Amino acid sequence: MSFAKFFAKNILKSIEILKKFPKIGRIVPERQNPLIREIIYKGYRIIYREINHQIEILTIIHSSKLLK
Repeated sequence: MSFAKFFAKNILKSIEILKKFPKIGRIVPERQNPLIREIIYKGYRIIYREINHQIEILTIIHSSKLLK
């Protein structure tokens, strides 16, 4: 398995956890909106929100990048 496939698989595993525990992530500091949260995986920010018991991934960015 290539590193890219391995990395993507682990990102997806991190996202799967959100189905059971949607509030596990912290509120995104730049937004200060309790509906927009993030979890970190290996230096990448997975930014999401929960809408009607569904998880919507807003973006995945490297933690060294500023959120616009």
